[in-house]
Amino acid sequence: MMEPGSPSFLEAVRGRVDDTLDACTRCGKCVEACPMLEPAGIDKANATAIVGGILDLLAGGPGTAEAERWTQVCTNSGRCIPACDYGVNPRFMVNMARVAAKAKQGDDAVRRAAHQYFSTMSRGTRVISRLQLAPEVMARLNPPLRPADPDATAPDIVFYTGCNIIKTPHIALLVLEVLDALGVSYEVMGGVATCCGIQQFKQGDAKTAGRVAYNTIERLARPAASRVITWCPSCQIQIGEVALPAYKESFGDVPFDLNPIAEFFAERLDDLRPLFVHPVVKRVALQERAALPGIMTAVKRVLGAIPGLEVVELDVPIVSTQASHLAVLPAFKAELREREFSAAALAGVTTFASIFHGCHRELVQFQPEVSFELVNFMELIGESMGIHIPDLYKRLALMGDIDAIVADTADLIALYRLDLDTVRAVLAQDMFAGGTAPAGR
Repeated sequence: MMEPGSPSFLEAVRGRVDDTLDACTRCGKCVEACPMLEPAGIDKANATAIVGGILDLLAGGPGTAEAERWTQVCTNSGRCIPACDYGVNPRFMVNMARVAAKAKQGDDAVRRAAHQYFSTMSRGTRVISRLQLAPEVMARLNPPLRPADPDATAPDIVFYTGCNIIKTPHIALLVLEVLDALGVSYEVMGGVATCCGIQQFKQGDAKTAGRVAYNTIERLARPAASRVITWCPSCQIQIGEVALPAYKESFGDVPFDLNPIAEFFAERLDDLRPLFVHPVVKRVALQERAALPGIMTAVKRVLGAIPGLEVVELDVPIVSTQASHLAVLPAFKAELREREFSAAALAGVTTFASIFHGCHRELVQFQPEVSFELVNFMELIGESMGIHIPDLYKRLALMGDIDAIVADTADLIALYRLDLDTVRAVLAQDMFAGGTAPAGR
């Protein structure tokens, strides 16, 4: 419970906003570093004015059209963070400016939009996961919250899956198998009931985002593990950069350290090496993302320890947090994907590997169009360890037809008593982006 007089989430983030207003010099270096402005048609020559517009939004003013456009196309790439020489986190600054810009719509409209955004994600996660997983496997990846037990032995870590990795369950199952092989004790937490708040935050509903995030922090702290290990990069940023600093302001301390799973594996690389017993003779390029560069370094380090595996660097832009963030500029997103595929083909890779689950869902649908396999990096780790878990999402997506998927998953649809109209609607929106598979699939 918060002590009387302790700042709420909104008060805590408002304090950080005030600090940003005091510290920012309007030098414009964060604008110059952003990889999204040029594709969005924003002139970086106006960098100083753009930052001024952002600060005006944060101060409660109307801002400027270019500043508001920046908040719309920000993909949390993080390129702006090392560009600042004055202790400002421009990623946080732009995110809070987006909240301020959306506030112009009115509280009711913001709350409705946030609720709809979260509900759509929740429905898609619930349905697509149930088209793939038997109940006992579902329970392993999305277990119910356990009662607090002060006498229980704390696990080494809490593995925080985030909301929707369960749409691509083979990835999460591979993580658990690796943790088991390492002898790590863990408790799994995640699912839509343990959301980081990013869904609401992106829609400008900071109040609900804060309530959701504080609730999730309390849940993650219940097993009393000193470390929470994340899968999802959005969760790492939202909890790590937004919610935990505010929580510390509210409560005086944070209950755990938060670290990405790839970096955890890199820490345990000496223990992993003896488990890489099967050579994986492949030339592998990664679909890199910019938001958390430490994850990219860690993945390359771990994959580089697999016998026979060669990591190939591609000369392509590295942007965004996940593929879904790039939806703000669909033409740029498609162009970037084609550049990645062309560079991978030119480099003669055997494998193009996603890092994150959201990227993977979009990537695998293009398998028929490329000469190399499209996998997640966890599959390569599993292959070297002799762990093979099928990518059921990819199998369903490559059917390319909603009726075929419904027929193939009829037993699970009946078992979970899923509504057929809902299943079809989710497949149309989530898997086939409007109702039909893209041409050539």
